[in-house]
Amino acid sequence: MSGQIFTGLKVADFTWAAAGPIMTKQLADNGATVVKIESRKHLDSMRLGGPYAGNTPGIDRSGFFADFNSSKLSMALDMTRPEARAVALRLARWADVVADSFRPGILDRWGIGYDTLRASNPGIIMISSSLYGASGPWRDHPGYGAQGAALAGIHGLTGWPDRLPSAPKGAYTDSVTPRYGLAALMAALIHRERTGEGQRIELSQVEAGVEFLAPEILRLQVSGEEVVRRGNSGESGIVHGVYPCAGEDRWIAIEARDEVEWDALVGVLGDLGDPREPGGLDGRVAAATGPHDGFELAGKLRAARVPAGVVARGSDLFEDPILREREHFRPLPHPEMGTVGYNGPAYRFSDTPTVLTRAAPCLGEDTDDVLRGLLGYTDDEVTDLRDSGILQ
Repeated sequence: MSGQIFTGLKVADFTWAAAGPIMTKQLADNGATVVKIESRKHLDSMRLGGPYAGNTPGIDRSGFFADFNSSKLSMALDMTRPEARAVALRLARWADVVADSFRPGILDRWGIGYDTLRASNPGIIMISSSLYGASGPWRDHPGYGAQGAALAGIHGLTGWPDRLPSAPKGAYTDSVTPRYGLAALMAALIHRERTGEGQRIELSQVEAGVEFLAPEILRLQVSGEEVVRRGNSGESGIVHGVYPCAGEDRWIAIEARDEVEWDALVGVLGDLGDPREPGGLDGRVAAATGPHDGFELAGKLRAARVPAGVVARGSDLFEDPILREREHFRPLPHPEMGTVGYNGPAYRFSDTPTVLTRAAPCLGEDTDDVLRGLLGYTDDEVTDLRDSGILQ
């Protein structure tokens, strides 16, 4: 077995919140040395959001932050201080990749923009993720993933036709964008391997969301038909919805696409009336599923070859036999949070397996190790930096 897929790759990670850290997490979990630069003067917003371990708030106790930052190192550096620039430049000269997710221009203001870094490290690859991209009239406008999803058209497609648009859970473009960012970064790394040339990648989260809706946009252009909100109903088939089950807030998702699956569904649930009368069909299915335990019903339906799945709670996932068998959750010890299960990868490499090497770091936990071990500062130089007040 060889090393991990990104072993030897060095990343200076200036990203924060979700879209950027989700991307760099994939690098870290697959062997890259990722140094996260952060500061107590301007905390990563994920450190300030729950859920917290033991329901006790703390900047090193956020499960949200932890899930996006496994296998990384944390260096505390106050980039608002001019003295920090020399340390950041040294880190950038060490790195193969510099990542950030600020509004355009922030790194330039700090004196570590792409042109500056490229002058001393021609092979550097910089990937910058922002809501609106580095050009255009809104480049400097503030915003978060919820606004990005709305602008991309995702809110307008979510919900029921007779109700207001609904926001999908969380900042949706923060989940979509890292996938595009990783693909672009891999292409840039391949290009550098062939030519020795680095480059800058600038990524618009809104545009990533628009591209995510490519089928709907293509339909509009080809047929003139604009997709509208349709709740849980499907565009084809007989049954497509989420239905109640026994217990508090328990549900099951069921789909019957053709007569074969419809007959199998009826075989499990009993008479559901005429499927050609769709007006009350969802109500009849709901009445039939209501008395059943969701997990038992899902098992019976799958055995009958009807697509079905329980609407899982978070606590259900840790008991899920498929996720357990695939060892999806990786237990990692943390000095503040104890041992908790971290999301592993959705993919599996046959020869270079993903290994989550450590829990998410406490803020600044690795500052001295990074300065001495990676950047070559002496003990006296580290002491001087700490005395200057920039390592916080």
